[in-house]
Amino acid sequence: LLLIYASLLDWSLISLVNMVIFFAIRFVAPRRGFHNWRLYLLYWCTVIYSAVAILAQVTFHIIWGIEGKGWIVAHSWWAKLVGFARDQPWESPSVIYFLIVQLSAAVLSLVEVFGSRIHQDSCWLNFSFDIEQIGYHFRVACCLLLPAVQLIVSISHPSWISLPFFVFSCIGLVDWSLTSNFLGLFRWWRLLEIYSVFSILLLYIYQLRVKFPYVVVAFADFIGLFKVSSKSEWPELSSGISLLVYYFMVSS
Repeated sequence: LLLIYASLLDWSLISLVNMVIFFAIRFVAPRRGFHNWRLYLLYWCTVIYSAVAILAQVTFHIIWGIEGKGWIVAHSWWAKLVGFARDQPWESPSVIYFLIVQLSAAVLSLVEVFGSRIHQDSCWLNFSFDIEQIGYHFRVACCLLLPAVQLIVSISHPSWISLPFFVFSCIGLVDWSLTSNFLGLFRWWRLLEIYSVFSILLLYIYQLRVKFPYVVVAFADFIGLFKVSSKSEWPELSSGISLLVYYFMVSS
């Protein structure tokens, strides 16, 4: 959750890497036993990347403060693309939010790596057990609400990119009606989980501060991609939010 929050604070390459690590952890975390080493590797990647991102961000803003508001580099396209020049640090707290969230993600990753080894009977493990119990009830709720959320994703902003969600919703409803098996609604959940990750990443990349060629923009408009801004219409915002919620539910 910290990683996805850090990735949504700003549209940049630094935030995009946070989102990629988030998806990697979500794919590896449900697996146990033999695959645990992959989860620990991702935790260490989170720690190292967070340390590098924090150091780079702090260094950039220290130089920016020394050079002053007129520093040319701070207003360059690559600084905004990478995520260094988020906003004027003296005018917006977004950089402070990013540093706090990134540091929290690194600390929590260290706790996940060393916590179970050092404190076998600690309060942290009891807290983790309680969270797992809450997660169990959340998964049950997801099973009941997932078909409705999938339908919202497909019809909130009709487009070619949302068409697979609508098609599989129809197939699931037909399967349910013919077999009277409620599980028919989830027959394609693994494919839709992978496709939802692809859709989220594609939509996120389209938000980057890059001047795309006309062909790319025309193709993005054709398949249903859109820019998120204060002028965005409610169907577009609903589509993006429901897509993210759908991924959380189907991956749980």
